[in-house]
Amino acid sequence: MMSSNQCPRCGAGRLQTWAELSDEDREMVKRLPASADYSAEERKARHCWCTRCWYEETSGSSTLA
Repeated sequence: MMSSNQCPRCGAGRLQTWAELSDEDREMVKRLPASADYSAEERKARHCWCTRCWYEETSGSSTLA
């Protein structure tokens, strides 16, 4: 199960949910390109991020920062 949380872009980071992100990381996530394509509520509920390379998993598809 741990491997499913590994970032597919960098391979070194771990994908984190909104609840797992620090306040500083949440501010960074708000500025990523996907913020224009998805509502804040959807991103908080369904997306995961790698805080190493800022890859964003969008429930089945991905957005590369």
